Amino acid sequence: MAALVTLAVGVVLSIDLDDWNWFSRSGSLIVVYGIILTSHHIFVHMHNLNHLQHRRASQIQRDWAKESKYEFIHDDIEHTWMNEKSGLLMLVLGTLIWGFGDLIGIL
Repeated sequence: MAALVTLAVGVVLSIDLDDWNWFSRSGSLIVVYGIILTSHHIFVHMHNLNHLQHRRASQIQRDWAKESKYEFIHDDIEHTWMNEKSGLLMLVLGTLIWGFGDLIGIL
């Protein structure tokens, strides 16, 4: 629904202002919506990463042998989740810059 409203606003602005750049810009917002919708698993990974980091920080007594084994297994997963989180942020930011970067000159 948000994508359709965004598209409609872009079309109305383009017609009213006789400037179809607004339609193009509405497309970049639709891409952001699509990225968010299709990236649900990344949000799940970010939640799991946060939970994992809090669990590690809250450990008072440690079994160092178990901790070492645990870190060996889960460090790669944690690294993957951090990369996915960074990737999502870059996609959203890059899309917004691509769609609205030329407006900086107007300011």
